[in-house]
Amino acid sequence: MTFYRRLYCLCILLFFTGSIRLCAQNKRILDQPLSINIPADSLILVLNLLESKAKCSFAYDPDQLRNKKTAAFQFSKTPLSGILEQLLFGTKLGFKVIGSDIVIAPVKPTVGTIRGHVRDGSSGEELIGATLYIPELGVGINTNQYGFYAISIPEGDYQVQISNTGYQTKEEKIRLYKDLELEIELRQKTNRLEEVEIKQSAIAPNPILLNEQNFGIKQLNNTTYYAGETDVVKRLQMQNGIKSMSEGSSGLFVRGGNTDQNLVMLDEAIVYNPSHLYGLVSVFNPDVVNNVQIYRDYMPANFGGRLSSVLVNKMAEGNNKEYHLSGGINLMSARMAVEGPIVKEKGSFIVAFRRSLLDVFQNNFKLFSPYSVYYDLNAKANYRLNKNNSIFYSVYAGQDKLLSENSYTNNWGNLTSTLRWNHIFNSKIFQNISVIYSNYSNLLDLNADTLSQKTQWSTGVRDITVKADYTYYHSPVNQIKFGASGIYHLFSPGEIHKSPKDEFNISRDESLEAALYYVQQITLNRSFELSYGLRLGLFKNVQARNNVFDPQGNRLNVNDVKVFVNPEPRLNLSYLPSSSERFFLTYNRNYQYLQLIQNSTLAFSSLEPWIPASKTIKPQHSDYFSMGYRYSPTDFALSVNAYYKYLDHQLDLIDHAQIIKNPEVRSQLRAGKSNAYGLEIELTKTEGKLSGTIAYSYSRVFRKIADINFGNRFPANYDIPHELKITARYDLTKQLSFQGFFIYSTGRPLTLPVGYYQHDGLNVPIFEERNTSRFPDFSRLDLSAQYQFQTRLFGKRHISSTISIGTYNLYNRKNPLYYHLNSSSFETKKSSIEYGFGFYPWIAYSFKI
Repeated sequence: MTFYRRLYCLCILLFFTGSIRLCAQNKRILDQPLSINIPADSLILVLNLLESKAKCSFAYDPDQLRNKKTAAFQFSKTPLSGILEQLLFGTKLGFKVIGSDIVIAPVKPTVGTIRGHVRDGSSGEELIGATLYIPELGVGINTNQYGFYAISIPEGDYQVQISNTGYQTKEEKIRLYKDLELEIELRQKTNRLEEVEIKQSAIAPNPILLNEQNFGIKQLNNTTYYAGETDVVKRLQMQNGIKSMSEGSSGLFVRGGNTDQNLVMLDEAIVYNPSHLYGLVSVFNPDVVNNVQIYRDYMPANFGGRLSSVLVNKMAEGNNKEYHLSGGINLMSARMAVEGPIVKEKGSFIVAFRRSLLDVFQNNFKLFSPYSVYYDLNAKANYRLNKNNSIFYSVYAGQDKLLSENSYTNNWGNLTSTLRWNHIFNSKIFQNISVIYSNYSNLLDLNADTLSQKTQWSTGVRDITVKADYTYYHSPVNQIKFGASGIYHLFSPGEIHKSPKDEFNISRDESLEAALYYVQQITLNRSFELSYGLRLGLFKNVQARNNVFDPQGNRLNVNDVKVFVNPEPRLNLSYLPSSSERFFLTYNRNYQYLQLIQNSTLAFSSLEPWIPASKTIKPQHSDYFSMGYRYSPTDFALSVNAYYKYLDHQLDLIDHAQIIKNPEVRSQLRAGKSNAYGLEIELTKTEGKLSGTIAYSYSRVFRKIADINFGNRFPANYDIPHELKITARYDLTKQLSFQGFFIYSTGRPLTLPVGYYQHDGLNVPIFEERNTSRFPDFSRLDLSAQYQFQTRLFGKRHISSTISIGTYNLYNRKNPLYYHLNSSSFETKKSSIEYGFGFYPWIAYSFKI
């Protein structure tokens, strides 16, 4: 029995030894070199040819290979394994030796990542929102706000299409078999300036991108402006759903929100007052604008601290290939900018300066003396340390000095500074770390009988911000963002400037505002896309209490401390029944921990004290719901959007409350609720010589605040029910174009006096219920023309020039600025409306060398 068992074991051993030798022999077949010419044919026929040449046997399922084709190849002394790798590349098939056969079967595809930046081919500037689309897979990706992209797809041969508004579409053939770095440059279109809103491709819709609008400098130049001054804020005020209270205002009232409920950022630094000349001009110099994004519907969780919208202004980085000088002049200002490489194609800089010319042309304005001036200084530099690391530094300084006819002044300004580090960890993770400084200060002269008795009232906010943002490109249909931020705020709501006496000062606040966030954007299938996120905010405020003394009369250092922690969920769901249609639902929960105190119904005001949430003041919050439809075929776009917004803890001052020299102003604030709702319809023509937009919005905003208007609901100051806006552009030739803008809107609310009583020889008005009356309806038509031409200077250098002429308020409509109360004497009870700017022709010139 032992003998038979030994014989059986010997047979088994001989069998396995033979099998191992057979497998080893077949594996050596894969290493044998072959020289063969393979025609472009079906994969099955090519394998038959290869089988006879290599003297091997292939095993496969014909149904899995029936529709597979191969290109023509020529191999010389190439291992059989190398030949099979080339033939099966991109087919989702693999090979393996099993027994005496080489088995061809489906395998899990190897995934590779394409990453890089999309840049302007002439300047090297990163392009924000550029699209990479892969037709073979029907997937695409957009560059982030730093011009970076990453997309992970199966290995194979692809035709990649890269496009951006105002640029020629570029196609790149790639063979992806491992992670690939692809830096792309696009050339600008020269035939015409493109439409303002990013136009969606019929083959590559991106519904999430439609929740924001992107403007480049060419799109900003696509319309007519007051005095020819290209202005970011004025361009946004031409958009549907964004309202301005009156002419000469830089306030943005977005879908029922107040002007302080917009987060305005310049290179990630918060700008607390984005206006010059009480709002006649914004602080954003057009020579240093790279891209402007505005979120007014779905607000991603990486943004927070405001209730209504986010305005992201990214400064230009400068040309990294050659030096340029640009500038311009109009009836409002003169500006100059210089840019060029620090190290060619590795680093660049830009420096720009702008100054008003009101004191030169002696324009007559009702709000301030023509000798008033403002200036802007922008500077930015960047350097690529290597392919994975870049650093950026930018600074902005702006100042206004406004004079009144009696020589009183109001000076205010912003100072911001941003240091950023971009780092690419690997093919899928992108990092941006920023350290930011922001300082807003406002100095106002107080009235006195003589200049020697004049005192000054100052307000301001200083911030230091540290933030880290990460993007994880999991796949073309799954993108994740996460990060953290912390802001140290120092608030000076109001105090006598350089005075040892502080009994009239509003107490200061020190605050810490921190947040963690998570955002995910997922394509569920070909019809549904989901973007959602959660922001967890923390706000700690330390408020100093002034004028607190012990029984012995010694001043005490007493602080009130309060901490708030609130979650902020965000959600956007899109349904795409076809490539050109989109339905969406949006929900945002937002918290805002600081706000302006204002007691003026003017659309413009120099006095803007900011106060934070505290022990006695709860943070504002809002719940925003919207639904909409967009139809976007090749040459036009139709959109319909309805929204409802509920806002709580909205603050307002009681009647006759003062801000200046009022240390108890916080106790005169009252909190309440606000409701806003509206419907917006917009039709845009995007192709052809004539392009433009017709937009109509119906919206209402009501407030209900304790101790104001007897506790009854009243319309907000910015309640403007009906608004019609028409923008148009006609390109007569490549050089000559015409632009127009028309607006009609319902008059905004105001509160009129119904009587007066005398106090100390002055008329003190007795007002009707809050915002019962309205100003007359508002309308205006602006027209302009642009002529562009080039002149050779020397060598390859030439100067590109643009001459613009236009008229503001063509039919000289008298639109109201504010209601003037005359209280100089008891006998004089008449009041009047002050009107804005009438017919105003202008001319402007800009150049670039």
